[in-house]
Amino acid sequence: MTEAAIPPLAAPPAKPELALLARITPMPDAAAKAAFLASLTAPLKPTVVSFLNAHAFNLAERDAEFRANLMAADALFRDGVGVSAMLRLLGADAGLNMNGTDLIPEILRACRGRRVALAGTAEPWLSRAATELREQGQVIVQAIDGFQGLAATVNHLCACDADLFVLAMGMPRQEEVAAELAARLDRPAVILNGGAILDFIAGRFPRAPAIWRRLRLEWLYRLIHEPRRLWRRYILGGVVFAFHGARLRLLHGRLKPHAR
Repeated sequence: MTEAAIPPLAAPPAKPELALLARITPMPDAAAKAAFLASLTAPLKPTVVSFLNAHAFNLAERDAEFRANLMAADALFRDGVGVSAMLRLLGADAGLNMNGTDLIPEILRACRGRRVALAGTAEPWLSRAATELREQGQVIVQAIDGFQGLAATVNHLCACDADLFVLAMGMPRQEEVAAELAARLDRPAVILNGGAILDFIAGRFPRAPAIWRRLRLEWLYRLIHEPRRLWRRYILGGVVFAFHGARLRLLHGRLKPHAR
């Protein structure tokens, strides 16, 4: 399940953004998701799990290093309605919505008992997230802010003997740390790129009520509650993302997979 599940195209995508979309690992159903979660309880190598939402796509358009780190992830899941719409517009299977805010707690529950390291966010939210996770039965062996230099952050993480790393420094910082950490580790581990996940766990930011999530409007709920932080990402970024989708559809048509 950690390989890209979109069937290969008849020819390699000429555009980097098409290659990135083709790298997404769609999750077809609940059974496949359960199998993926089970696979993370006994990884065979350092395994990086990343997420592609509309904001990440826009950032990857102008940041080649970030795009390369996303492409190198062992599992790259689509996160949110925007990328789902773009995939469908281009004729690709969107699969289940595998957003990190829901999936990472599921991974932590599936891997309960493993040693967990946290990196990201600021105090007091980092300590509150660590406390909350310990109360849920997680074994937290390290919690650092994650905003030191790259080498210092990776050195701290490598030294803590964790089995599972939750990186929550935001894009593109966390993906850079994940790539370096995966290259440095000499043992199997799971590395999760979690964005604001520790802030959610700590209660810094509220989750949208279930009805908003069912209507796929969590982005709007977050915008209402954090307008100063998120207006540029969701309003301006949404327009840019829609432009990219329309441009790709106009110039390249539908992605046409062929049989393996």
